Amino acid sequence: MALVATLLHVPATGIAASSGPPTPAGKSPAVTLESVAGSPVKRVVLSAKAAERLDIQTGKVGEEAIVPRQMVSGLALVPPDPAPDPKARGGPPGGFGKSTAGELWLRVTLSPAEAGRLAKDKPARVLPLATREKTGRVLAALPSGRPAVEDVRNSMLTLYYIVQGKETGLAAGDRVRVELELAGSVTRQKVVPYSAVYYDAKGAAWVYVNTRPLAFERQRIVVDRVAGDLVVLADGPAVGTPVVTVGAPLLYGAEIFGK
Repeated sequence: MALVATLLHVPATGIAASSGPPTPAGKSPAVTLESVAGSPVKRVVLSAKAAERLDIQTGKVGEEAIVPRQMVSGLALVPPDPAPDPKARGGPPGGFGKSTAGELWLRVTLSPAEAGRLAKDKPARVLPLATREKTGRVLAALPSGRPAVEDVRNSMLTLYYIVQGKETGLAAGDRVRVELELAGSVTRQKVVPYSAVYYDAKGAAWVYVNTRPLAFERQRIVVDRVAGDLVVLADGPAVGTPVVTVGAPLLYGAEIFGK
């Protein structure tokens, strides 16, 4: 709350709803809160100077062709021996330990049902373990072509993918996230930038809709999943609706502080 007041360059009593302290003659309030019919949220209306100071930026709800994918954990390994043991069950196909220059293998474990949904001929995407860490480029891992290995103790299947290239940034033993493409048709779905989504203290997801110039209204959304820098919406504003992409937490602070 103090951050919002500081950015607006007004004392705490200056951030007020229409029922708050009077504004000195000739000056407009930095923030005004308006009631929204049938909703407990308040519409946040900023002065032009306040919006500039808060660096509020907007984008639009979009629609993208989203490829169905599943995220799993993976472990980087050096390639297997050229002559694997065909009778191996519950372990890697062959002895891992001989390194081939410019090549690493990734091991992923899936249930039979999950493995059955895979687009088995499609490459996987390799991402860092930290969920929001940025990488210079996305790594691709090709299917190894080896049959899945069953672990009879827990009925799980182990699959292997191959990452090629010397400058991958990966080393044997690294754990990564592996994004696997699923079989099925590509569908167009509503999306917003990841930065547009604000989660409140109860975990509910919201976006701030730009309803008119300098006016912002918090609207509830239902997140289907995160796809890279986009959030796929199961429910939310219509495609083309302007939403805040930078400054949503500050708007939330201004909204609840003025109540």
